[in-house]
This record gives sequence, C-alpha cells and structure tokens, in this order.
Amino acid sequence: MRPLLLALAICLAAPAPAQDLSGAGRYDAVTIAGFTLPLTDVARLEQAGVLRRDPGTGRFAFDPAVTSERALNDRLAGLTLDRPAAARDMYRAAKVALPNAAAHALTVPSGFGPARFANQPARAALSASIGGVNRVPYTAQGDGALGLGLSFGNGFRGLGVGLMVSANDLSDFGNPDRMSFGFSISRYLWDGLSLSLGGENLLVRDTDGEASFSLAASWAFDRVQMPFAGTLTFGAGSGRFAHATPRDIAEGRAPRGTAVFAALSAEVSDHLNLIAEWNGRNLNAGLALALPRTGVSVKLGVENLTQHSGDGPILTGSVGFTLIRF
Repeated sequence: MRPLLLALAICLAAPAPAQDLSGAGRYDAVTIAGFTLPLTDVARLEQAGVLRRDPGTGRFAFDPAVTSERALNDRLAGLTLDRPAAARDMYRAAKVALPNAAAHALTVPSGFGPARFANQPARAALSASIGGVNRVPYTAQGDGALGLGLSFGNGFRGLGVGLMVSANDLSDFGNPDRMSFGFSISRYLWDGLSLSLGGENLLVRDTDGEASFSLAASWAFDRVQMPFAGTLTFGAGSGRFAHATPRDIAEGRAPRGTAVFAALSAEVSDHLNLIAEWNGRNLNAGLALALPRTGVSVKLGVENLTQHSGDGPILTGSVGFTLIRF
C-alpha cells in the first residue's frame, strides 16, 4: 500500500502544466488589458521578469520591482521585442499618472501635446474654439477670438504637433491683418513628464499683443504621489510672459513680467479640473470641463487677480469643439 500512497503524493506535489496561450498553435498573439502583444514578446517579458502570470487565474501583472517607466525601460533595453511600444504603453496606461480629459491650464501652454497608445489608431484632429473676455483691461469693452487647430503626431513615440490659426478680433472678423498663427511641438519623456516648445501670435500685422515663444514642462501626478491627482506645469517664455503692455507701463505698473509661468490643476473627476496659474504677469483661477463623448471642452476663469497688471479682475471663457478625427 505504501508505494501507491507515495505515487499519489508525488502527483499531488507536481506543478500544474503551463498554460498554452497559443491554443495549440492557433494564435500567435494575446491581448492583455487592451494591448495586443505577440506571444514571443510575452515569453521574453516573462523570462526577463517584467511580466508575471498567476498560474491559478492566468492573469498577468508587472513585477512589483518595476516601479517606474525608467525602471521598465532599463529592463526592456536588453530585450529584443517585436512590439516594444505595446509593452511600454501597457505599463504607462496601468501604472503611470497621465492628465485627464479636461484642460489643465487656462492661458499658459502645457507640456503635453498629441499622444496615443499603441492600441489606438494613429490619427489627426481638426478642432475649433471660440473665447473672449468680458472687458479689455482699462476699458468696458469686451473682446473675443476664434481659432482653428490641427493636431497630429504622437508624443509617446516621436513628436506631437499642433498648428493654430486665430482671428484675434471678432468685431473685425475677416481682416487678414488681424489673423495670427501658432505652433506647439511636444515630446513625452517618462513617468508623467512631458515637454513642449511653442509660439503664438505669430505673423500678425495688426494686434494688441506680441509674438511670444515658450518652453513648458508638465508633470501629471496621482494620489499616491500627492494629496490629490492633477497636473503641475512650469515654463518660461518671451513676449506676453515677460513684457508689460504699453498701457500697464503708462499706468505705472512694472515694465516687465517674470518670464516664468506656472499652473496647477486639481482633478475633481475624470472630466473636471480646478486650476490656478501665474501667467508671467498676473494670477488667474478657474475651471476646465470636458463633456464626455461629445468632443466639447469648456474653460471658465477670472484673470488679473492681483495688482501686478490690468485694472482689476476680468472674466474669461472659451469653448472648444473637435470637428473631425482622421
């Protein structure tokens, strides 16, 4: 009787056979959390200890020792993968704080630009926006502008690009001398950090503003890193970020701004942010809302909250529409 018991004990102690993800050779890829990875990549990621599979549930998880995108990139550097972007984006989507759907700055540039995961189709977007203020500083007259923007590229794996054209004065709509141009080029780095280089109010002949260039860095964080989730932006620029207007100078305000700007957004939900920012000359505050499944975004705020520029607070707002994706 003992030999039979011994054989039974050996069978019970033997490990369960490895799960065949190929379906006996019928499949050559597997989808994990929405990302499709070749089975050869999955095997290499398991061997390198990047991915772990629970033998009981068959579910995959990242090795707990991979605590950042930089740590992940160090692990991937020695591997030959057919789709390395899928592995990086799978980690990024699951583990890294990224901005929510709403805007995270009111009037200053963001470090983030067009960026798409490997499981999303590469595409461009054409959008329009209209906005304005309830009054121009030192007057009782309102002002508005209309803009058209084209965004394309992918900041996750290359460059994200935005091109803009604006009609700077709706009361003189159609005047080519009041048209201006702008651009933004962005690149995502790692762990929620992205950089952008941009210019605005360019190639315009008749304007009350001035050409401005800027470099911005934005970092998205979550409740593990900070008491709340949101995005922090710092940057420096010329033009409107650094110079006072002629009227401000005439009224005895400081002739120069700080040239440095900053914005802090707090995520109330996936589609609503509260925002405070310093635009180089004054303090602004407001909110940004993205209406789910509509392509419509809204920003409302109050500018000039201090005495550094202007003659008191003014109300500002804008509405943006995604016209087409292609």
